[in-house]
Amino acid sequence: MFELLADLGYLGLVSDYDLPAASLPHRKPRRRKKCTGAVLSDAQRAANCAHARRRDKVEHAISGAKRLGCVAQTYRNKSTSFNDRIMAIACGIWNWHLTQKRANLN
Repeated sequence: MFELLADLGYLGLVSDYDLPAASLPHRKPRRRKKCTGAVLSDAQRAANCAHARRRDKVEHAISGAKRLGCVAQTYRNKSTSFNDRIMAIACGIWNWHLTQKRANLN
């Protein structure tokens, strides 16, 4: 099983794919004439902060894999198996980079 970590740009995922709403951060309430103090509670802010911390690692991994130019640029190959190979190679290079970085720190 996997945990979906989406941001508020993917609001349709919950309704389209029957996903739990917990996979999205809390939205700030809309400001209305009657309710001018539209803010999140402290618990919701803490939950959003924890969600952002987990999501940050995912975003860094994606950007690291995109350092391989063929992943970041427009891809015109028709073979679907080659798509998977290119992404696996890019992720493997990024993982190797991270292990080398950790080895140099120790």
